[in-house]
Amino acid sequence: MIKQMSISETRRKITSLETDMSYEDTISVTNHGKEVLAILRWDTYESIAETLDILSDPEGYNDLKIGISQARQGKLIDFEEFKKGFDV
Repeated sequence: MIKQMSISETRRKITSLETDMSYEDTISVTNHGKEVLAILRWDTYESIAETLDILSDPEGYNDLKIGISQARQGKLIDFEEFKKGFDV
């Protein structure tokens, strides 16, 4: 959910934002009514950055498409079986 907050309100509430925000929350910080910043939880940022990294790499993107296709076809491998191949 996107919440709008003025820059002055953000200054007052900055120390409590960490506990008040959920994974899905984004705060649109405005200055004189214009959006100037976005605040989101670090784990959300990392997820977005990782997704962009995968999608910007043609090989990684192709691997992702293949994996999704295989999962949809039910071509899944049990994790315990997978680990046996690596002597873990």
